[in-house]
Amino acid sequence: MNKKNRVGSTISLLLASSMILAACGGNPAPAASTGTPATDKGAASGSNFEKKITITAYNAGGFNPGNQPPTNREEDPLRLMLEKAVNIDLQMTVPPADQIKPKLNTMVASGDIPDMIFMTDRLTAVQYYDQGITADLDEAIKGYPELYNRFDKEAWGSMLYKGKTIGTPGYELVNGINGWWIRNDWLTKLNLKAPTTPEELLAVMKAFTQNDPDGNGKNDTYGFATGILKDGSFSNPGNSGFGWDAIMMMYGVVPNMVDSIDGKVTFTNTDPRMKEALTFMNQIVAANVVDPDWVTTNDNTALEKKMLTGKYGIVYRDWRAMELAGQQKMKDASGEVPDWTTIAPMKGPHGDQWSSYEQFQSNSWAISKKAAKDPEKLKRIMSLLQYWYTDKEAHPYFSYGQKGVMWDMVDGKPARLKENMTNKELAQKWQWQNNYYLPRGGNDPLYFNFTYEKTDSYHQTNLKYIKPNKINPLVLVDQNDTQYNDRIKYVNENLLKFILGKEPLANWDNFVNTLDSKFNYKKYKEDVLKQLADSGVKS
Repeated sequence: MNKKNRVGSTISLLLASSMILAACGGNPAPAASTGTPATDKGAASGSNFEKKITITAYNAGGFNPGNQPPTNREEDPLRLMLEKAVNIDLQMTVPPADQIKPKLNTMVASGDIPDMIFMTDRLTAVQYYDQGITADLDEAIKGYPELYNRFDKEAWGSMLYKGKTIGTPGYELVNGINGWWIRNDWLTKLNLKAPTTPEELLAVMKAFTQNDPDGNGKNDTYGFATGILKDGSFSNPGNSGFGWDAIMMMYGVVPNMVDSIDGKVTFTNTDPRMKEALTFMNQIVAANVVDPDWVTTNDNTALEKKMLTGKYGIVYRDWRAMELAGQQKMKDASGEVPDWTTIAPMKGPHGDQWSSYEQFQSNSWAISKKAAKDPEKLKRIMSLLQYWYTDKEAHPYFSYGQKGVMWDMVDGKPARLKENMTNKELAQKWQWQNNYYLPRGGNDPLYFNFTYEKTDSYHQTNLKYIKPNKINPLVLVDQNDTQYNDRIKYVNENLLKFILGKEPLANWDNFVNTLDSKFNYKKYKEDVLKQLADSGVKS
């Protein structure tokens, strides 16, 4: 085959995010079908809290910061629900996605510290707590059992720092986002079965590349569509790798990860299993079954376009790839809707069979120390969060949006109004409400899957194969580690060279030794093990 060529680039590292806080109050009764909350005599009217107070919230966890909520509260029924529930004037700031930390730092520096702050990652939460800006919540959370029971022990465990609870879990992170998709029609035509091992995967990739699966008599198909992130990473927070990381997971590793393998703390960059994974990946590239421009395929849009063309047989993508909008794109691009289906990940030589790593609950709501010192304000904030995240009647509003527009009650249960959800003009009009959807479930079919009945089953396939990792999220970047970024860059560049064959795997030991001698990897590992020991993890 002369249709494949190779190029070069780099990689990066894994992390995650989280958020939340709340308490008692009352439950407003949503209006029957107007989409506007009704006012009753419970907490919705503020009767449990006689004096109205102002609460400032820095909501960096909104799912659509590009669409700001209306400044006129009368045009914002979700804000009205929160305000009436605990009798407050809610002043909420939704920062632009690229200004989350700079804007917050500016506010804090000027003394304008929000009462409640959404922390997008654990490192920021720890830094603000260490600086004395935010409070510990161990005593406060005791009075709000509904909020506490909303999240599992692991989520609450991730809120601990130096033995203190420094925040409450925010929105649930989504596991099983990406998984293996395969052209079922190509399998049928070539009389093949879905692969279950790395060796079978390569055999199917070869067949999809060499045996004219689309029947057009041309040498124009590829077994595997993949890519690499713009910063050179093979994997990324949020399970958004492009497939190479999923292949590495067959061997129990991904780049730049601290993990526990067979009960021992392991640094995956230099683990022998990484060498095994790279050996297999090099075989895939050498077999010319990967599209030729994969190193320059650097974002989800570019990878999606490959899936749409009908010229690729296997891809690692979002479980919602076959939603109706995606099917329409396929039809527009290639004139057909291929028979794509999800399959279980392949089982590697050590028994590893994972679709992705488990997400770590690192996003959180923190409360400023100033607000926490005011008993009434603290009570109001905790009550607000408990209502927002746990009230059953309010739940569909804060998960799906405007009643009668985005959802309605059908046979006593919330149901999505699909025609409206897929109406671009109508959906755009209400997109700002996504910034209130923090209570939505991380595995809620009604939230995620509203256009195609098979979508949830695709997600369930991925969810069966989530690899837990309770160690890596506890590792924070040492601000004094001046070689950290250079070390990551060196690892990423060399892993790519091994995959492409530009560096023979016979030089693996040289790679490991250089990490130690030039990039002080030994010292890095010692620091990590100390962090883990401080968190109660034995090496």
